[in-house]
Amino acid sequence: MGGLINMMHEHNTLSQHKSPKSNIKAWNMHTTDNRAGKVFWLKWAMLVWVCLIASPTVAQSEMDASKSLDAYVQVQQWVRDWDVPGVNDPEIHSVSTAVAIVTLRLDGKVIGRGSSASFKPSTRHIWEATKGAIERASAKLTGDHDAMWDEFISEMASQITIAVELAETIVPMSESELTLPGFGYTPGVLGVGVSRGDRLEVLGPESMLIQNTDMTQAAMALANGLAGDGSMVLMDPKELASNGFSFYRFEPVVLAQPGVSMGASFIDRGGRFVAPNEIRMSTIGDMSRNIARHLIGRRWAGVEGYGFMGTLDPVTGKSESMFASAFEQAISAYALLRFGELGDTEIHRESILTGVNALRDLSKVEDGEELPWESDVGSCMTVIALAQIQLIDILGDEKLNALRLRTLDKLDSLYAESTGFDESVPEGSHGLVVHAIVQAAKLDPRDRTTLARSAMRRVFDETPVPALVAQMPFLGWAQQELESDASDESMIDALNGMRGLVWEHQLKRDDLEWSDRDLAGGIVFTSSSTPLPSWLSLRPLAFVATMLGDEKHTPGTAGSGEVPVEIGRLIDAVRYVRQLCATDEVLHLYASPESAKWGVRKALWDQRMPIEADALALLSLTETTRSFRSIMGRTGED
Repeated sequence: MGGLINMMHEHNTLSQHKSPKSNIKAWNMHTTDNRAGKVFWLKWAMLVWVCLIASPTVAQSEMDASKSLDAYVQVQQWVRDWDVPGVNDPEIHSVSTAVAIVTLRLDGKVIGRGSSASFKPSTRHIWEATKGAIERASAKLTGDHDAMWDEFISEMASQITIAVELAETIVPMSESELTLPGFGYTPGVLGVGVSRGDRLEVLGPESMLIQNTDMTQAAMALANGLAGDGSMVLMDPKELASNGFSFYRFEPVVLAQPGVSMGASFIDRGGRFVAPNEIRMSTIGDMSRNIARHLIGRRWAGVEGYGFMGTLDPVTGKSESMFASAFEQAISAYALLRFGELGDTEIHRESILTGVNALRDLSKVEDGEELPWESDVGSCMTVIALAQIQLIDILGDEKLNALRLRTLDKLDSLYAESTGFDESVPEGSHGLVVHAIVQAAKLDPRDRTTLARSAMRRVFDETPVPALVAQMPFLGWAQQELESDASDESMIDALNGMRGLVWEHQLKRDDLEWSDRDLAGGIVFTSSSTPLPSWLSLRPLAFVATMLGDEKHTPGTAGSGEVPVEIGRLIDAVRYVRQLCATDEVLHLYASPESAKWGVRKALWDQRMPIEADALALLSLTETTRSFRSIMGRTGED
């Protein structure tokens, strides 16, 4: 009960203060030299950002925390006993709710789910939902009911994890909401209800999160279930409403066990809200190391040279393919090699070794794999990754050298000064080609400097500043590394303009409702009515992090110039990256929590983990660390 009491205290604190201000905490920085003054100013710059924490204006669910905990304890008792009272037993009456949903998981997989709802609150809903979940789970159990059966049931019940979703009210959707994507609400926060006649069905956000559906999709599925004959499958909500269906929403309190034998936690959008003041320099280092470990764990475990596996679906614990694309393989290797350069600890050395071995695997094409030297983007990314390895080491390795020669040959066919980019190259990959041409200087004696300048100039001339974000991070890195001539001033201005637009599209805490506070720091690039951030924020962020440490883009010191403001914006973005990482409470949704831990999700409501998202997150954090080190080395003197 101690854990429950602590949770109740934390939840009540938030409930009493609808617009909480996070406590200001100094950044946890350590130094072993005489740079104490610089450390102080860097701490101060980061504190400027922490002081800007906004005040959410929308309250949480109305359900009282103590009532929620009482309900959870009751459900837990019934599940551990694997028995619920009979209909005439007064114990069936519990906390009064309009909606109750109970989900039971064994080994990370749902084995039973029950729900009960009505327009008027009832003290029976929690009992009915628990009864339904246990009955559905029991129906899946097989075996002889012999002398060992009770022992088996007792052991199984002790290993089950429980999630409970409770709401005191259920609210009708307005006519205008029915026409909006997702009914106008971000996925994973609200539950949805559909009624026809005297029947009411509900689905909670926990189910929508693992099914990767929004409220509209969930409501249509419920409506078709109520229809029972598939006759409504092609109708949208407005058409369904004209056929006798009504739609509702509810904001539940969600309590779930993160793991077996653990106490329940209050859940926000499947996981835990990462508070802004949790992001410190030590946090960034921990994040980098953990994401690197996860990325290393994404290697194919068999004897085949598949390298990194494809997108991971942590809900099922399976990857969508045995191997990622050539581009994804190469950017993952590149991210690990770049991160490995930051230190000499075991994880840094392991990252370098894994990156090199992944490139060696890439040189050996297994059945069904893409030939990296036949892929435009795969070849370019491979050249960039290989450039992180000393040429002498590549020349001494037959596999790496063969990969070098083949991908360079492909690269040389992708751009010509007279004709520009080959038509096979996607427009959004032009910056990638430029970066590969620049990096080729480390792998080959041929002088491609003029070619690189021509390609870079063409991209900047043909790309409006707002569209430059599609060329990130590679065009930015190429420009920084080439530093061709005085004409670079216009390119620097263009990149600064691009960064300004990125920050304009960054979600601010002031603009978000309480339930969407976990989106703060994310970047959106759409003018639609419901813009939402995703892992795609990482593409520009990786270079924006580099810009912080480059005085051409961010002049000043930790306590002066543009640096403090840019630190604040970047750290806000890092907070969102941390929110995307699968850790802590969100792992309760997954079949294989350990393999998914610290993976970077596509979005807070889409649990799938593209390996490119892992790589870009690691690159963004690596560049952030490099920039902080650069800032600490500045004196402020001309």
